[in-house]
Amino acid sequence: MKNWIKWTASAVLTASLLTPAATEAAFKNELSVKKIASYTSGAADEDGGVAEIVKYHAGKNTFYVINGKNQKIDIVSLQKGEMKKQKEINVPELVNSSSFTYGDVTSISINENYVAAAVQHKDYAKNGKIIVMDLDGKLLHTYEAGVQPDMVTFTEDGRFILSANEGEPRMGVENGTDPAGSVTIVETASDSVTQVPFTDQSVIADDVHIRAGSAATDLEPEYIALSADGSTAYVTLQENNAIAAVDVKAGEVQSVRSLGYKDHSKAENALDAKRDGRIEIEPLPVLGAYMPDAISAITVNGEDYLLTANEGDATEWEEFVNIADFGDWKENLPDSSMKGTDAYDKLEVLTDRGTDAVYTLGGRSFSIWKASTMEQVFDSGSDFETITAERLPEYFNWSNDDDELDKRSAKKGPEPEEIKTGIVDGKLVAMIGLERIGGVMTYDISNPENPVFLNYTNTRDFSDKIAGDVAPEGFDFIPAEKSPTKKPVLLIGNEVSGTVSALQYNGAASIGKSSYIHGFTDGTFRPDQPVTRGELTAFLAGNLGVAGSGSPFKDVPAGSRFADSIAAVSEAGLISGKSNGTFGPAEPLTRAQFAAIASRYMDSVCDDAAFASYCAAKPAAAAYPDVADNHWAAETIRAVSSAGLMSGYSNGEFRPDQTVTRAEAVKVLHQLFNREASDQNTASFSDVPANHWAFQEIESAVK
Repeated sequence: MKNWIKWTASAVLTASLLTPAATEAAFKNELSVKKIASYTSGAADEDGGVAEIVKYHAGKNTFYVINGKNQKIDIVSLQKGEMKKQKEINVPELVNSSSFTYGDVTSISINENYVAAAVQHKDYAKNGKIIVMDLDGKLLHTYEAGVQPDMVTFTEDGRFILSANEGEPRMGVENGTDPAGSVTIVETASDSVTQVPFTDQSVIADDVHIRAGSAATDLEPEYIALSADGSTAYVTLQENNAIAAVDVKAGEVQSVRSLGYKDHSKAENALDAKRDGRIEIEPLPVLGAYMPDAISAITVNGEDYLLTANEGDATEWEEFVNIADFGDWKENLPDSSMKGTDAYDKLEVLTDRGTDAVYTLGGRSFSIWKASTMEQVFDSGSDFETITAERLPEYFNWSNDDDELDKRSAKKGPEPEEIKTGIVDGKLVAMIGLERIGGVMTYDISNPENPVFLNYTNTRDFSDKIAGDVAPEGFDFIPAEKSPTKKPVLLIGNEVSGTVSALQYNGAASIGKSSYIHGFTDGTFRPDQPVTRGELTAFLAGNLGVAGSGSPFKDVPAGSRFADSIAAVSEAGLISGKSNGTFGPAEPLTRAQFAAIASRYMDSVCDDAAFASYCAAKPAAAAYPDVADNHWAAETIRAVSSAGLMSGYSNGEFRPDQTVTRAEAVKVLHQLFNREASDQNTASFSDVPANHWAFQEIESAVK
């Protein structure tokens, strides 16, 4: 049972609820998102790497997830509830030979009935492999990749496989080797392999940051997104704060462009840069290097756009280090208003960008860029820190391995790690994973220059340092037409908790916005008339925008009144029938029954971090003399009472067997579905005047 807030307010004697006095949220959830399934691939590990990259195969209704700790790929059936592993692929057994020693499996991609995986050599300076398997893990092909292949992907038509080969100098540059970064392109029909280096200086813009040595060795490909036609690969060069465009067919780098820097002195780009145990989001004279990890490509109205998750990443290889605490670096800055205080001394700054400004890592945001020019058309600014501060103030900027408030503020904040796009409820949306505090941000990007926030859902359990789903690393979006639930699903690999979570997008942008009840032909509403069980299903279906057909109950024949709404609401799990297989659609609804239904709905939406004020989870006992502990609805009555949805009467009773009136039902549903209050001053019904205790809610319900 959820831990519900206990709102304190005076009871409305003739009604059954309290109205919570909650602060208006700046960012409201417009989509309902619910966790429907989970899988645990191994023991949690604060260092991560347990469950990272996940990919779905619709034909077999299974997903493949990399378990970096046991060096295997798990194959798991996608189903609601707790998911179970079918089998596992032992990657070292497939690749180890006299000439190759397994180091790590970093990425997988699926096309038709083929699974590709990127495998690094144990020797960080040697070339890795791209292996191709069938769906059962049988090795079919092996191709040589560049050094440290970090991400692999098929083109949509399966003609090419590409890998981003990072080439990190893991032993430093003085006593170690700085391998060349590259992109590997495999043409599957001919099995030909092309290694694409970054040796053509003429295509690299002058403002691309090179940390040491040459561009050929310093540029480190991280992630690949393909254009809609598969002809161009866009490659993030995270540490260099740049994006490369590669001609896939020709096997040539077309351009390497810098992303520039984010001006945090602007109000819309404010950030919390202090580690002081408080939430303090403010504009500061700081420039943020976007340094994106994941990238996604979309086409809207014939224009190609790139979306980036602006994580930020430091260089820390032996003596090759480019970060410091601001307190240790500020003496190098000739002019900064931040020098006169020690409040920002823990802020992590880049030391290789010059001393003309304070440079930090990451944008704490996602951005949208025109692919042809790398012109930025949108950045989410300070949204992510603002939303997490609003929704989760007690856990603001937690890390993914600790439980300290504000710990990540002086580093990279929530750290946007992953980004995927898809169609939800007819809208093109972007889904962004926050690696540190956790959770997924969802935006409508139908207009790439003016995205709209839709939802933030966090399924981490903050009762412990590592519990629930922690550190989202890799996504795979399943469109509705390929989903076993017939609704869009986002699979999330959480690398620290070692879990895979499945979030279902219920497409509920219209919840609470359509009319769901009507008056009578004589111009009355009849607010004191009892509501029947069948009528309530019509109210619920109208609010939820769900539909059904037929009926699972023998006393509700198909085609009868309320049959379709009973079917829809029953399928949604909000209402059930009786043990004898009947439903009783004409029976009056009791307050106990209504409490049970309202509680089920709260359970269904409160996986969503802040669908409503009643999801804000603090327990309080609500005792009624006429509701014994062993009453069948005792727990649900306490839940809805603590949530402020229903209350007792002036004599302290709850009256569980008393029927619910039309006005009482509307009052509760108004809060349950976050409906907007009507500003109507003129009464629509002769028996509901403007001073009626449920006037605004009734007017909202019929509009």
